[in-house]
Amino acid sequence: MLSELVLSEEQKAVRDAAREFAEKEFPKYVEECDREEKFPFELLKKAASLGFVGLHIPEEYGGQGMGLLAYCLVVEEFWRVD
Repeated sequence: MLSELVLSEEQKAVRDAAREFAEKEFPKYVEECDREEKFPFELLKKAASLGFVGLHIPEEYGGQGMGLLAYCLVVEEFWRVD
C-alpha cells in the first residue's frame, strides 16, 4: 500500500480546485438528480468550462495533457462530495 503520494504543485492545485468546485456546486444538484433520476448536464458543462474534463487527454487531441493522476484526483474529489 502506498503510504504517501507526492503530488506536484500543479496536481495539488487541480485537486484543490476540484474540491472547491464540487463542494460549491454539487449540493445544488444532488437532491433533484436523485429524485428525478437524471444526469446533471448543466453541472458537466460547468466542470468542462473550468477545465476538469479532458485533463488526461493529450494536448494534441484537445485535452490538457496533465495525465491520469490529475484526472483521478478530480474524480476522487468529485466522488468525495457526491
